[in-house]
Amino acid sequence: MYLHFFYIKMEFNDDYEHCIEEVLYFPRNVPTKEAENLYHNLLEGCICLDNCTKETCLCIEKSGTAYKFEDIANLETYKIEEKESEAPTYECSSQCKCCEKLCGNKLVQYGPRLGLEVKLCINIKKGFGLFTRKKLYKGNFICEYAGEILTNQDAIKRFQIYKNSGKMNYIFCINEKFGTETLRTFIDPTVYGNIGRYINHSCCPNSKLVVIREDSTMPVLAVFSKGDIEIGSEITYDYGDDSSGNEEDDRKLCFCGEKACRKYLPYDQSLK
Repeated sequence: MYLHFFYIKMEFNDDYEHCIEEVLYFPRNVPTKEAENLYHNLLEGCICLDNCTKETCLCIEKSGTAYKFEDIANLETYKIEEKESEAPTYECSSQCKCCEKLCGNKLVQYGPRLGLEVKLCINIKKGFGLFTRKKLYKGNFICEYAGEILTNQDAIKRFQIYKNSGKMNYIFCINEKFGTETLRTFIDPTVYGNIGRYINHSCCPNSKLVVIREDSTMPVLAVFSKGDIEIGSEITYDYGDDSSGNEEDDRKLCFCGEKACRKYLPYDQSLK
């Protein structure tokens, strides 16, 4: 059965803002001058003229995930489902024949879901956190983790600057395996970023990170719920599983409060 009622053009929509004045709100990733040439290659699009399905869509076929939905026109009903593959998720884009439509394979590119709120956590040691005013269901998209895309060299420099000045390090490293090659992408929302920068770490998180690609090879880091999340709950994800490093000098204490808390925040020694 084909769907013929979704010829609707939608644009990225993000009406949120920062509660910290010195941080500039950038809803999507912005590569630095040094990194912009790393992601200039455009991806091949699909040739679907109607709704995209796993049987017909090139983007879905090469993805490690797929979207399921109750209503193709209601993005809040979309849920992500993982395949038996470690490949990134490829959303349909402007390179696709379906570029003007809601095709069932576009979600993150339309912006964060409604009902999110940045506020101080009950445990003031955690600072601000991201909370939901609406119930979320397993697989729902929450928001993007957006910031500046850095080169490896610049990420190392900034890490040292933040450490020496006593600032919190928000740099996130994406490690992707492509055969025998590992692609590392660094996102820094310290100065330019969206609401994703306020999501705190938890050793038992209720959300997860999924790497998305749209028009180009530049990755997008998207946050999805791991299970149902009740109204008023704080949204959390695991910053990583690296527990190495000098506890006294390099590590930050974890305040997630979970029984299985690993005591310290994950630490990437490659940025030292």
